[in-house]
Amino acid sequence: MGTKRSRAVGAVLTSGLFIMGSPLATALPAAAALAAGAPDAPQITEPGVDNMLVSAADVHMETAPFHDADGDAHLCSDWEIRTGEGERVWYSNCIGGTQKVHTHLGDGIFEGSHAGRHDLIPDRDYEVRVRFRDNSGDPATEWSTWSTRPFRTAKERQPLPDAPQWIVKQPGYRVEEVAGGFQLPVDIAMTPGQTVDPAKPLFYVSELYGQVKVVHGDFSTSTYAKNLLNFNPTGDFPGSGEMGVTGLTVDPASGDVFAAMVYQDGGDILPKVVRFHSTDGGLTAASASTVIRMDKEPQSASHQISNLSIGPDGKLYVHMGDGMDPNRAQDKNSFRGKILRMNLDGSAPSDNPFYDSSDGIDSHDYIFAYGLRNPFGGAWRASDGKLYEVENGPGANDRFARVDRGADYGWDGGATDMKTRALYNWEHTHAPVDITFAEPSVHHASGFPEDTWGHAFVSESGPTYATGPQEKGKRVVEFGFNADGSATGPKTLVEYNGGGKTTVAGITAGPDGIYFSGLYPDSASEGPTGRSAKIYRIRYVPQQADAPVVAYTDRDFKGGFQSFGAGVFDASKGDLAAVGNDKISSLRVAPGYRAVVCADDSAGGRTNAGSLGLCRYYGAGQHDYVGADLNDKPSLISVMSEPTQGTGAIAYRGADGTGPSQSLGVGGYEATAGELSQVGDTMTSSLSVAEGYRAVVCKNDRSGGLNTGEVGPCRFFGPGQFNVGTAFDNQIALIAVGGPAVTAFSDAGFAGQRQAFGPGVYEAKPGQLKTVGNDAITSFRVEPGYHVVACDNDSVGHKNTGDLGPCHTYGEGNHSLAGQPLDNRISLLAVQAGPSGGTRVTVYRDKDFKGASTKLGPGVFQSGNLGAVGNDQVTSLKVASGTRAVVCRHDSAKGAAAISPCRFYAPGDHKYVGADLNDDISLIITGS
Repeated sequence: MGTKRSRAVGAVLTSGLFIMGSPLATALPAAAALAAGAPDAPQITEPGVDNMLVSAADVHMETAPFHDADGDAHLCSDWEIRTGEGERVWYSNCIGGTQKVHTHLGDGIFEGSHAGRHDLIPDRDYEVRVRFRDNSGDPATEWSTWSTRPFRTAKERQPLPDAPQWIVKQPGYRVEEVAGGFQLPVDIAMTPGQTVDPAKPLFYVSELYGQVKVVHGDFSTSTYAKNLLNFNPTGDFPGSGEMGVTGLTVDPASGDVFAAMVYQDGGDILPKVVRFHSTDGGLTAASASTVIRMDKEPQSASHQISNLSIGPDGKLYVHMGDGMDPNRAQDKNSFRGKILRMNLDGSAPSDNPFYDSSDGIDSHDYIFAYGLRNPFGGAWRASDGKLYEVENGPGANDRFARVDRGADYGWDGGATDMKTRALYNWEHTHAPVDITFAEPSVHHASGFPEDTWGHAFVSESGPTYATGPQEKGKRVVEFGFNADGSATGPKTLVEYNGGGKTTVAGITAGPDGIYFSGLYPDSASEGPTGRSAKIYRIRYVPQQADAPVVAYTDRDFKGGFQSFGAGVFDASKGDLAAVGNDKISSLRVAPGYRAVVCADDSAGGRTNAGSLGLCRYYGAGQHDYVGADLNDKPSLISVMSEPTQGTGAIAYRGADGTGPSQSLGVGGYEATAGELSQVGDTMTSSLSVAEGYRAVVCKNDRSGGLNTGEVGPCRFFGPGQFNVGTAFDNQIALIAVGGPAVTAFSDAGFAGQRQAFGPGVYEAKPGQLKTVGNDAITSFRVEPGYHVVACDNDSVGHKNTGDLGPCHTYGEGNHSLAGQPLDNRISLLAVQAGPSGGTRVTVYRDKDFKGASTKLGPGVFQSGNLGAVGNDQVTSLKVASGTRAVVCRHDSAKGAAAISPCRFYAPGDHKYVGADLNDDISLIITGS
């Protein structure tokens, strides 16, 4: 919608004269108007001080507003850069528009020794020069004198050798690429309530040059809306190319997508917000409507309309840059330099701080906060219900601030304005672009640890289109908060280490980590607008919690612990042995997994009938206490992965296995996520459970409450064919299926003889592979959350000595061995979900059981969770009675990979692991 503009921005007053686009309050005296004088010399504000260190790729050049005592207007400016020896190497002659007072290397021409370059030379002295020209037309007085400022370019940083593209600076985190093929991905908007359904939108990505992409739950990508700009946005970086589609947000009620963008009207580039509606579940936009159009607010590169969010009050908050005109930030007759608050239809709420409808509706009525320079990023913090923003400052003083109703943030072009109301100011320009929070109420804090809850994570883009690692920017930093609301930090979480061009831009909290966009393709050959930029995810995956669920006997993740893969674990069957029945007080749930915890197990007549007592649902995250009513009471845990292929159970709509049906593999199925849609949500009447499998069915799913809400009543089903009973008929909203951790097959294609394996160590020698056959395995399936070590040899002739190899490690999924070294040659399988507490094996750093030691329960222990002994430092070990251990030189960091040499250890004391493995062990898998 357009807006009524009774207080028209830029309206000409009686004088008819302008200074920097702002009207003079009174007419100038006649004598002053007739006097001939040059404009004042420019006051350079960027670089901020003499000899300032700046990026060779991105020199921001900025001045304070133009001033001429004659009242003449600012026509244009001459900019140039000279070397320390005086050679002019870059210039922009009589440039107009916003570049008169704020320009970039991309807005000019390199010449002389720098001809053909796109940046300056690192670690050298330069000088920026600028002069103003007025519109008097008098050659004698139209130019000001030159103003100069010396500066030096920073040294070029090189990537650390033998290190990944993204370096994690805090323990327990990992960076993963999740999607690619983007062009200038500026912002990411997560779909509220997304459950990682592969067929549904997981998040949306705005591409600066006119598209919105949608990324599905399986990380496939498609176009949601395209051709959104009515002009060609192509331009230079840094410089005029930095305009287009920017901020995104999703309405949690309707699923509609709101996008901030600019459009061309005549010669002006102007801001608007557009609302998109989908009729196919959010995959494509079926219609678009303009929510608000600000038709007298010219935009400029980067200082444009940007972040969008829907606040706790249901209102739309719109961030507006100052358009590179600092005067507008203080001017309530302008939308620029503001954070605006509006209804979702674009109208002005009557409770806004400056609302006054008596003189018509205009910019005043929309302003929530003002005095901002370029508030590109914004997000809401749950603990105080406040909006927070990050913005770029001039030269330095980038700002992180809490946004208060009606507050003035001080920006008026002054060097210290950005300190107003700041929680933090960066000492040097790091270019903060976006912000998100780890909130337990939003995606379970993205699986981040509890000590980060309520913390802000900020993307620092650094210098525009610069090569390699940067001292200032190209990273994600973390801010904490003190009790008084002041901020602590920033503390680096992730920083770029590649040799290319990409950097960090959009950032948002997702269901299984914090996602960020790499703004440019990494390869310089594609240029900044190439179509291979990527989206990344930061996951918290501490080694001790290297399993879907880890349960602890004490609060706050202390005491004894046990790891669980996907499945149903029942105390009456000994499945909770490491942690103990009725002993669980806290648990960690890894991203991508869910858990239902019940007070009762299947014993005492609760198989196939009867309730499992109090049952509670836990999403991904760190749950420091299961609740007073469940503390030290759980006897059953259902660990649910995403739905998997398989026939562990079949749900039927009709009684006695009739009607529409759905096959269920190991994993979790929830009506609220559409995971029971084939049989019909809450329409199951009968259930078939295959031999070796178990199922837990509940009347409620996550819609009944996350982490604290009950999902019960719930019922346990063992193998067989069952009507679910009148109490559950057509009322089931959740089904969890458990089964064997590994199923091995004698033939390719998962056919032939088969054998199921739970956690443990299995050898051909004692006949533990006899069903499928020794040296007969050709394919096998590993359920989510489990690790497998498979070896050519077992303990025959290799007990406590000798290589079991070749050995490979495998993670979840289907594995075909046809044509591989282990095809029809496996004599040993070791299967576990992750590390657990106990004393099955004790490892020592030195020979003869000396030095630091670590006690290991049943499970798999890799390089990061070998405790006090440490990776590659095991020299001797003790194996308890009834336990076997396989130790290997390599771990499973690379997934399915060779890990030889490996060695088998039977119960007993082993003074020395052998010269070939001494101080060289990275993986130990233990079991009965």
